[in-house]
Amino acid sequence: MGDLSKNFSRSEFACKGTNCCGHSAPVHPELISAIQTLRDQLNLPLSITSGFRCNRHNESVGGAAQSFHTLGMAADVACPDGLTAEDLARAAETIPAFQQGGIGIYPSWVHLDVRTTGKARWRND
Repeated sequence: MGDLSKNFSRSEFACKGTNCCGHSAPVHPELISAIQTLRDQLNLPLSITSGFRCNRHNESVGGAAQSFHTLGMAADVACPDGLTAEDLARAAETIPAFQQGGIGIYPSWVHLDVRTTGKARWRND
């Protein structure tokens, strides 16, 4: 049981940086709703590898200067057993918030965001 949704907790979205700001993770409600919908649709647990990032941590991992992670509007999700990044991205494409947001495909995870600045898609193999 999570404190943000049925299956997700604030701690999963907290900044994972060392010596970072220590602020609690602000997470956009639409992101939580969309990721919960994705999890329910797949009927598989989803692991958040990166949620909110403070500016210091975002810089240290080479994140984009205007990263949606720093706004609590993005999460990187590890591929569950049995699914490729392409499978996970394809499933995310069926969720309205992600249809209009960002989906980035990486070798073992997918970036998902609920940006309001227009649809974005990319690959980083």
